[in-house]
Amino acid sequence: MLFNFLFAGNILLSVLVTVFFLLILRKDNLPFWEKLPRERISGGILGFLALLAFIPNVEPMFPVEKYLGILVFLAIVLAVLCYLYADHLFARAFAGILILCAHASLAESYAANISFTSFFAVVALLYGSCGIVTAAKPYYLRELFRKCAGNVYWKSAVVLLGTVWLIASVLVLIRIPVK
Repeated sequence: MLFNFLFAGNILLSVLVTVFFLLILRKDNLPFWEKLPRERISGGILGFLALLAFIPNVEPMFPVEKYLGILVFLAIVLAVLCYLYADHLFARAFAGILILCAHASLAESYAANISFTSFFAVVALLYGSCGIVTAAKPYYLRELFRKCAGNVYWKSAVVLLGTVWLIASVLVLIRIPVK
């Protein structure tokens, strides 16, 4: 169940990123999209969802079944604190989503023992690395918007990365067994 949900989410994320950079982001609407990385409300919502998705990763320290209520409460408190004090909130939340998707999908794909996991691992490394760089330097997301709006090569590279992530996720999702 988690396997299907993760890879369906990967497919949706790759389609959204690809469509955004290919069709929506243009030079004439760039001033509107340049404000997105610092957006507080959408960043707070996305960050809260990322924090909720992170809860299963604390299993080695806290049994989730026993501490689920307090972990959700702490996620709410942390989301509120980030909303109040963090800058570039959407960029950081988006980076967290990229990192979590890459990590969780990679772990699930290796546990499934299916074909194309080595190809998916390389693509997950690229996606996770993009998330790590964006988390470290959140203004890079704004700079990426600027470069993609003004340069066809940057736009092509981002669309290619999204398409490769889509293809890799579909290949793993169809579960071709290892022979």
